[in-house]
Amino acid sequence: MSKALRLLSRVKTPSRSSPPRRTCRLADLFVKALRAQRSNPRWEETLEGIASKAEDEEDGEEAAGEGAVEAAAPLVIRWLHDPDLAVAFFGWVRRRGGGAQAAAGPSSYAALLKVLAQCRRFPDLEAVLEIMADEGSTPALEALGAIVAGYSDAGEEEKALRFYSMAKELQNALPGTDACNRLLRMLVRRRRYETARKVYDEMFQGYGVADNFSTGIMVKSLCEQGRTEEALELIEGRWGPGCVPNAVFYNKLMDGCCKKGDVDKARSLFREMQSKGFLPTLVSYGTMIAGLCKRGDFAEIRALFLDMGRRGMEPNVEMYNMLIDACCKRGSVQGAKAVLKQMIAVSCPPDAVTYNSIIWGLCHSGRAREAERILREAERRGLTLTVVSYTPLIHRYSLQGKVLTASNLLLEMMEKGHPPDRVACGALIHGLVNSGEIQAALSIRGKMMERGVVPDAAIFNTLISGLYKKGMVPAARDLLVEMLNLNILPDEFIYATLLDGFIRNGDLSEARRLFCFLGEKSIPHGVVVYNAMIKGYCRFGLMSEAILCADELKKKGMQPDGFTYTTLIDGYVKQHDMNAALRVFTEMKRQRCRPNVITYSALINGFSGEGNFERAQQLIRGMRSVGLVPNVVTHSILIGNACKAGELERAAVFFKEMLLDRCCPNDVTFHYLLNGLVHAVPHLHAVDEDGLHGYEGSLLLEMFRSMIADGYDPWLAAYNSIILFLCQHRMLKSALELRDKMQAKGCAMDAVTFLFLLHGFCVEGRSSEWGGVLGCNFQRQELEISLKYTLLLDRHTNQGIKSEASAIFSSLFEDLKSEKGLNYG
Repeated sequence: MSKALRLLSRVKTPSRSSPPRRTCRLADLFVKALRAQRSNPRWEETLEGIASKAEDEEDGEEAAGEGAVEAAAPLVIRWLHDPDLAVAFFGWVRRRGGGAQAAAGPSSYAALLKVLAQCRRFPDLEAVLEIMADEGSTPALEALGAIVAGYSDAGEEEKALRFYSMAKELQNALPGTDACNRLLRMLVRRRRYETARKVYDEMFQGYGVADNFSTGIMVKSLCEQGRTEEALELIEGRWGPGCVPNAVFYNKLMDGCCKKGDVDKARSLFREMQSKGFLPTLVSYGTMIAGLCKRGDFAEIRALFLDMGRRGMEPNVEMYNMLIDACCKRGSVQGAKAVLKQMIAVSCPPDAVTYNSIIWGLCHSGRAREAERILREAERRGLTLTVVSYTPLIHRYSLQGKVLTASNLLLEMMEKGHPPDRVACGALIHGLVNSGEIQAALSIRGKMMERGVVPDAAIFNTLISGLYKKGMVPAARDLLVEMLNLNILPDEFIYATLLDGFIRNGDLSEARRLFCFLGEKSIPHGVVVYNAMIKGYCRFGLMSEAILCADELKKKGMQPDGFTYTTLIDGYVKQHDMNAALRVFTEMKRQRCRPNVITYSALINGFSGEGNFERAQQLIRGMRSVGLVPNVVTHSILIGNACKAGELERAAVFFKEMLLDRCCPNDVTFHYLLNGLVHAVPHLHAVDEDGLHGYEGSLLLEMFRSMIADGYDPWLAAYNSIILFLCQHRMLKSALELRDKMQAKGCAMDAVTFLFLLHGFCVEGRSSEWGGVLGCNFQRQELEISLKYTLLLDRHTNQGIKSEASAIFSSLFEDLKSEKGLNYG
């Protein structure tokens, strides 16, 4: 069919003439009687009276064409808007006519089929079609169109297609454009793309019933599939080469390009649209902003916002939300907060999605407390918070070990009518298990089950692992049985947890049986399971079995990972077989498996434990050369082994290197240093005081030696020396925390502690803040004794020149000349 004929075929024919007034009046009487049906058990007699009167009037005139009832029936069915009344009336008409086809008429059938289709009364519709088939009549095209539309809206694709085909076969035409568009839309939603394309081609080329909406449906479908070139061909096939008819179609094409990541092509279309005289709409800008957000091109997004402003358009909340989400996902939470501030400034009220994105971003970066403040701000604005709002907070607080806060948030969420989902409950369970609250975690799992939220394999894995760590082996086995009863198949992580649980509880034979069972039953298990078994062998010193297990892993076509090699290295280190450990290390690098900090730490532990600190330091340099930075465990290992070997000077150097790496010491580090210093007191005379200056850690040891010589308690001297060393290296926070731990153990802070912490405030440029944090209540004698340490402090930290901390300390002492005591801060 030529384009001209297709255009002519779309020209609407004049509508049919309106029914006579007499027919309309009769139909109106029937409708009123039928609507009173429920209160009138003799409604059929009423209808019969109305019909008889109409027929008597008709007899008095010259009759031509169909009877009065037959003429009024289609109008009655259409006007009722009630399928039950329509079916009742249709049945009465057929019974009145003795069941004859002529009693109802094609128009009545068509009207009834349309009403039933629109109301989705498909069983009744099929029954009417069977009656028609028995009578040898076919549905009208208009009725078939309504049926196609009804089945399409209901998602009944096969039935919709059957009646679409019936229209072609029986009427040699397609249902109306609206019905075909509904069919197209349903096929696209169901991803029946090829069928949809076939229908569209028939609409466009064969029968000429396609309109702009039809083409729009297909273009959007192709764009969502990433087939933007085909979408453009479809548009050009209808309107001609290089012709995109309006901004709506440009928006669809740009959206398709952005969704498949081709933002440059979308930008080209955006410019082409403007060059052809089409003004960008809010949808145009929103589409471009969405694509640029995925790419993180914030500079161009700002340019688009400015362009909108020049055109007198304001960005809407969806655009701001996309930008905030992009900022958060790219780690720029500050940028997201700046956008939120801008929204409020331009009177664009943020919605729940805005705050949810920022809450997620803050939690993802570990800033749970700040995220909770944002949540409260959203509450104050009267926004409805959901599971999406609370879950990131519950998850982050749980990871931080703040399970009470996480539990309270979960309860608050439930009180607001939002049942927790698997993610929220899983996060809380994980946090409770990590905090050792296994019974509380099991209680949460029970409440999940009560609310119909079935835990997944990951939650069961966490619980089983927690039970084994607590030595609750029978309970762990019961939980596994429950998991299997729920038809949740264990994954390899569950099996690895079971193996690790047996090994933790000293039951290597049970672990072996489970491992062999997996092999005998051909249950899939990968590197994770093998690693758990290798770890068990290493823990029990069975290195030959561990190596055989690793070899079996290779024979099955799998490659050992970093954990495999590191476990073997650590196993050999604990057996004091450094040559074997180095062989595994060499093999690891030969297989191009990159060692990590834990791998190096295991080797460093082995060599430093043997007193070979030079080799340990070579490994430290090797770590740094490949971009790895020693962590708190690595540094603590070196410090601990140096202290155990009685090499305090070396331990002090290692401690300094740790602080220069900005690595915060932990309780293990402090334990090694404190015990190393205190236990070295009887041997301090062997340390050459002048020789201390040759060591990078001389400040720590000289202060300790001086305080011991002055008769200080060894523990107080050790604490004070470490606090000074921390303060000198700008780690005041760690120094204050150590001060608190010192006092918790009954070792009171003295004037020297005060001086050293004062030095920490000054080093960090916070000399005006010490009064609100430290507090000071010392007698003149205490300060006078401590004045000596201001000289030592200046000598070691300021080349003998009076430091800011010494000046403040001396000033405080001078204030006591006229006072018996000092109270400050």
